[in-house]
Amino acid sequence: MTPNSYRSCAYGWLAVLASMSAAGCLCPPCPGAVAAGPVAATAPTATGATNAAPVAAAPAAAGSRLVLWDGDGAGGGAQGWDACDGKPGSGCSKVGAAPGGGVNGSVGLKLHGEGPGWLGMGWNLFGWYPENAGYDMTPYSHLTFQIRVEAKSAETGPEVGSVAVLLGCSKIKKDSATVVVEKYAKGFNDGKWHKVEIPVAAFTKGTGAGFDPQSFWEFRLATWSGSPRNFDIYFDDIALEKQ
Repeated sequence: MTPNSYRSCAYGWLAVLASMSAAGCLCPPCPGAVAAGPVAATAPTATGATNAAPVAAAPAAAGSRLVLWDGDGAGGGAQGWDACDGKPGSGCSKVGAAPGGGVNGSVGLKLHGEGPGWLGMGWNLFGWYPENAGYDMTPYSHLTFQIRVEAKSAETGPEVGSVAVLLGCSKIKKDSATVVVEKYAKGFNDGKWHKVEIPVAAFTKGTGAGFDPQSFWEFRLATWSGSPRNFDIYFDDIALEKQ
């Protein structure tokens, strides 16, 4: 299965944007392109086999941490999709690994968003292979990651209340619930690194009831604005933690 097979992943964001509409946002067209993002050097997964599906056999001990992607080894087979159709008046998103863009100058993940409407991406931790790959989130209490926003001004930066995380699973292809980043990281758009800690349970509530937390394989983020934007959002150290 190729990244192009996952073009439909973007449509999961319709539910995200529908909820945003209650706050005055209008639902834009869903992204129409899928692209593979730059990939860091391939590295073994938690099971020791490249692109294998790691499974946690027992509950993790308090203080345990499993790094899923850090740009410097973990998650080396990851690939991404984004959207940039080039049509006048539509937004353009690009995602890929960014050397020097991570915490402490390490390799990070960069989403560049430009224009109005939907701006976002998906980062498949296994590069969509094998088709049943996935991490078991259930032994852990939180999904965590580092985030940093760069923009020339608040007007060109992402609309803070619309920046949201959504997860994908491989087993039944159901999306998780949508989680607004600001709820767990106030002021994350100040240009500094912020660690976001989201309870795993937040992804399985409501619209996420069909999501399979035992086959989590794709991290997604999107934002939306009715006015043109131009910003970079950097990510690093995507992990599962038992707190």
